[in-house]
This record gives sequence, structure tokens and C-alpha cells, in this order.
Amino acid sequence: MKTKLFLTFVFVFISLNILAQSGWTLCNAPAFGNRVDDIFMVDTQIGYAVSGDGRIVKTTDGGNNWITLNQDTNIYCRSVEFINTQKGFVGGFPLWDTLTSNVLRMTTDGGMSWTDLSPLLDSSARKGICGLAIPDSNTIYGCGNWYEDSAYIVKSIDGGNTWSFIDMHTYAAHLIDMYFLNKDTGFATGTGLPPIYTAVILYTTNGGQSWTYKYQDSLIGYCWKIQHLTDQIYFASIEDGSAVPARILKSTDGGMSWSVHIVYPAYQNIEGVGFIDSLNGWTGGGFYHSFETHDGGFTWDTIQACLEMNRVFKVNDTLLFASGFEIWKYSRSPTGIYSVTREVIPHASINCYPNPANKNLSIDLTLLKSTRTMIVLLDETGKRVNIIDNTNKPKGVYKYQLDTSKFSPGIYHVVLKTHEDDQAVQVVITH
Repeated sequence: MKTKLFLTFVFVFISLNILAQSGWTLCNAPAFGNRVDDIFMVDTQIGYAVSGDGRIVKTTDGGNNWITLNQDTNIYCRSVEFINTQKGFVGGFPLWDTLTSNVLRMTTDGGMSWTDLSPLLDSSARKGICGLAIPDSNTIYGCGNWYEDSAYIVKSIDGGNTWSFIDMHTYAAHLIDMYFLNKDTGFATGTGLPPIYTAVILYTTNGGQSWTYKYQDSLIGYCWKIQHLTDQIYFASIEDGSAVPARILKSTDGGMSWSVHIVYPAYQNIEGVGFIDSLNGWTGGGFYHSFETHDGGFTWDTIQACLEMNRVFKVNDTLLFASGFEIWKYSRSPTGIYSVTREVIPHASINCYPNPANKNLSIDLTLLKSTRTMIVLLDETGKRVNIIDNTNKPKGVYKYQLDTSKFSPGIYHVVLKTHEDDQAVQVVITH
């Protein structure tokens, strides 16, 4: 049996002076009530970040200090991207099933005010925007959905004034992240088609009218974030849905083919990934540590920087940021040596019993935050055989009963997916 989180407070005591000497420093930002899902630096001084507690924050001093511009606690903010210092977009997901506002917002005054673009979107796209890509000042792409099996892309060719809808359900079940080289050519990451939802990378050269698969995994999971390092070198992360080694993907031919690199021999949540050059990079997503490599991803060591890493953003050859539980800054010329003690609290836990299960399986879920809750039962091959729940829920304790008599005896996985994380419990069904 494997569980990834436990319903206990996890205290992580970190001596940051070692990290500062190695290039990492912790930025002075608000105390976020949830993960910082995305970060975007317009230049070396001005940048924006968004978090799961509905917060949009900004820095004007190179990331050393961040202030809150806006907060909508009804929205889990997932993505942010700017055209210039004044005009940018934020994508998110509603935390309540009846809410369809603010899933896509635009600012033209550096974040002082925001316009809700949700009414301009196709009704199918108002479930949420997970990833953004802005190749030029007129062309903006957004992708979703993260929970429903209804992948889509929204696109604007006039700077955000009007939006078209691209139905992606024939290519993917979910879309997470995007990167476009120009207005027509780009990549989208996510999960492939049922019955086995495997990690995929999609590629288009005609502005999203048609797509080809550049990577398809053999295991259930999500291709999470993608990074364009050079014209030839790309990296992408894989968040797996079962107990397999932690992995990332690397391309050395412009994203046309991808190789798998093992980060950790056991299961470890992998979401964020980013390199500052062809050799030195970081990845992570778990509560306990992140990882760094100095040989292009072939070998990795654990580090205590940026737990719950979800985005790594390279500014230039000497400056990089990572967002997760907090906002971190990496510089090749580190400054500031200090120590802090802090606490990391898991967002959710799931417990399944009895195990093995004969006729009934009890599932206990505890949420420490309001979030989207999707619980599914997968067979040993990764095929989805039952959806136990798929709704937005406030924090609290929930109990489910699953009739296992209708399933064949064997090994199964109960998978919990929330906005912040995923975890799986292996169960055995007997008759």
C-alpha cells in the first residue's frame, strides 16, 4: 500500500544559510494560504505570481519583496502571463461548482485593476483555465480542463478582446500547460485519452487547428509543466498516478522526441521543472524535498528549496525563480545568508479500509482546505473503472462507501486528485 500524504502536521525545519550560499534565497512574500501555482517575470525587476488562495502578487525589486494586488478566495489561481509590465492575464478554477466568473482575467494597468473575461469565453471553457501562453502581443492561448474529461483551448488573436474555442477532446482528456514559439507553433501538455490516461505532449504548427503527439507515456499520469530552454533543449515533468519512480522528460531536438530521466527511484510527486542552463536544473512538487541536477538530468540530489514546487521560471542565464509553498529566487551571485524555521501542512489525506476488501471498501477523506476533489478507482493497468467523487468541496471530513462486489478480484488504485496534489492508495479486492 502506498499513500503520499498523511493527516499530520509535517514540520520542516530548514537552515537556509546553506541554500543561500548555493544560490537559493527565500523571497519576502505574503503568507500564502495555498501553493503558489505560477510565476512570471516580465524582466529582472517586475514580476507576478498567483496562488491557490486566490491571490495575485507582484514584485518591483527583482523578486526580493512581493505585495498582494488582488485576492478572490472563490478562485484557485493556476496561471499567470504578461505581455509587458502593464498588460497580463491570470487563469484559474472556481472552488464552487456554480461559479463561472474570474476563470480568466486581464489587467492593463500592472495589476491595479482586473477585467473578468469569463463572459467572452465559450460556455464549455468557463470551467477553468489551467495554462497560458502568449507568443506575441496579439496572440494569447489558454488551456483546460483539469478535472472534467473535456480538454479545450481558448485563443485570442486581438490581444484578449475576443476569444475562440478549440475542442481538444479528440486529442486529450486534460490539458495542463502550454508553450508557443510563435503565433502558430507550440506545445500543450496533459493527459491522453481514456481508458488509460497517460501523460502526453501535443504539438501544433497551424495555430491549434490540428495537433500531433510528440510524447505518449505508457503509464497513467499527467505531463505537467514544460520548459523551453533553447531552440533544441526542452524539459517537461510527469506527475504519475501510481507507484512508479519519479521522472522528467528531456528533448534535445526541439521537442520532436523525448527521453525519460529517472529523478528518484521511488514515487515522488513531480510537477515543477526548470533549468538555468543545459546542465543545472531543478524539479519537485512534494512536501519533503525538491531535487537538483548538475549533469543535465541524469543524476539528482535532494534539496530543501521550494517545497511543493510547481513552476520554475528562468529570467536569464544568472537568474531563476521557483514557486511552490513559497516563492524562491536562485542567483549565480547569491546574496544574503540567514536562517528560518517554518511549517508545511499537507492539504488532504485519504484512507482506505479494509484492505483487502471483500464486499465493501470504506474511504475516509480529510480536506484541510476548500478544493476540488476527484476520487477515482483504477485497475492495475491504469484504466479508470469508477468515479467515486468529482466535485468542489469545502474543508472537512468526508466518508464514502464503495461496493466492490461488482469488480473482479485483483489489485486496484484509489486515486485522489485535488488542485494542490494527487495521491494514490493501492487496494486489493477479493471475493
